This record gives sequence, structure tokens and C-alpha cells, in this order.
Amino acid sequence: MAGNEFLAKLENLLGKLPESERREMLYDYEEHFEIGLSNGRTEKEIMEELGDPHVIARDLLADYRIFKAEETRSVTNIFQAATAAVSLSFFNLVFILGPLIGLAGVYAALCAVALVLTISPFALLGSSLFNGFENIVLNLFASLALFSLGLLLCIGMIYVGKFFYRVILTYIKFNVRLVKGKGEKAA
Repeated sequence: MAGNEFLAKLENLLGKLPESERREMLYDYEEHFEIGLSNGRTEKEIMEELGDPHVIARDLLADYRIFKAEETRSVTNIFQAATAAVSLSFFNLVFILGPLIGLAGVYAALCAVALVLTISPFALLGSSLFNGFENIVLNLFASLALFSLGLLLCIGMIYVGKFFYRVILTYIKFNVRLVKGKGEKAA
């Protein structure tokens, strides 16, 4: 495979990225070829040094997805970052996807509890219409307590969601560094 074929294959593998990002990434590799050729190295030597275009593309996509998740917070971006990190190795399938699914499940359950607590007062007050108004004062205060608790839990879940987002992103970045061999160096 010649240098042009290598770059064309890499460009094809990075086809999911926006044009400007892809051009910027490819420029670095084109420059690597130009410098290597000007120093008297062959294209084959340069390609062996760079490695497999598939591995390079996976690494670049993972880095890009993590950058996007840091730049723009959204559920889509964090899941794309997680799947890009998982694509790096089987190790990440176990150590990223498992905790991610667990945290998402706990978070979804807590959000559901907050929602139920927020809307349950309407059911409690509605039951007073069918069962009579004997305990209306008790139902009213219970409804206010449930609604307040639900509202506080909803607000809390917003902050917990932001915290989970930061923790998951940090964890994904750590695992990507670990898989790429750039883990924390011993002092």
C-alpha cells in the first residue's frame, strides 16, 4: 500500500467526522509523510511507523467523540464517546459499558421516583373526590409534602445528572488512556 492509499483509507475510515475535523486530522498524517520522505525514508517505513489505519481511525474517532462530549453536553455525545471507547478493546466493553448501564439504570430509576412523587398528589386529591371529603385536610397536607419532596428530588436529579456526566466522561477518558498505554505514570 502506498502513502496515498494509506491516507485515502484513513480518510474513508474517518468519513463519519465533519469535513473540517477530518481535514485537520489528515493534514497531520500528510505532513508526517512529507517530512519522512524529505528525510530519505520510504513510504513503507513511514506506514510501518504509523501503524494500521484502522487502529489510527479508532483512536482518532474516540478522541474526537470524547472532545465533543466535553464540549457539548448531551446524552447522545456521552453515548457516542462510550461506544468509541468500547471500540478500542474488549477491556473497555466490560469496564465502560457495565458501569455506564448501571449508572444509567440507577439514574433513570431515581428520575422516575421524582416524577411519581411530583404527580402523585393529584391522584391523592382525586381519590378524595371518590372517597368523600372526610380526610381532605390530611390529603391536602400529604399532597403538599409529596409534591415538595418530588420537586426537590427533581432538582436534585438535575445536579446528580450533571455530576454523573462528568464522572462518566472522566472514567471514559481514563480507560481510553489506559488502553492506549498512556495511563498514569508511576512517580
